[in-house]
Amino acid sequence: MNIATYAIYPTANWLASLRDQRYDFITRWDAMIPLVPEFIFVYFSFFPFLALPFWLVGQPGTAALGKRQVLGTLICGLIFVLFPANLAFERAIPEFEPYRSIFATMFFVDKPHNLLPSLHIVYTALTCLAICQAQWQRGRWGLCLLIALWSAAICASTMLVHQHHVLDVVTALMLVPVLCLLIRPADVPPQPPRI
Repeated sequence: MNIATYAIYPTANWLASLRDQRYDFITRWDAMIPLVPEFIFVYFSFFPFLALPFWLVGQPGTAALGKRQVLGTLICGLIFVLFPANLAFERAIPEFEPYRSIFATMFFVDKPHNLLPSLHIVYTALTCLAICQAQWQRGRWGLCLLIALWSAAICASTMLVHQHHVLDVVTALMLVPVLCLLIRPADVPPQPPRI
């Protein structure tokens, strides 16, 4: 995550909360998604996941990743302000601890308007691609598979903890290749990953 995230995300959320008009980017599949409180731990594993490129991606990969994240944040922030969304799910707090405290805190901090496209997914997918590109070249296919599975689990968790809808995930995944095409690793001699 970057400074742009901490500046743009809460600002967009605040501006969206002031708008009377909000949009429903909801599909019939969203009604079929159960709340699985246990997936909150996978959802929050997003934060250590984003730290992995510091060890697993060399230059210029990390520089490109950072620029892609900033551009993705700017694009998503603009969409959040122009098209603030409604969350289809009722924000139900689980009855049992530790889930009750975790969900109550999350709902207090995060207002459900910055939904489409999901920045959680954009950052996760960009990080997964950067790591897999760096490690695949070193023949670490098992690590790439592990990273891809972790990434997929994080993406699924955004829906299973009822923070995002299907279209939030799909549009985020559509944005990722656009960001990769717009920002490519600089043409400098590559430095190997730290690990």
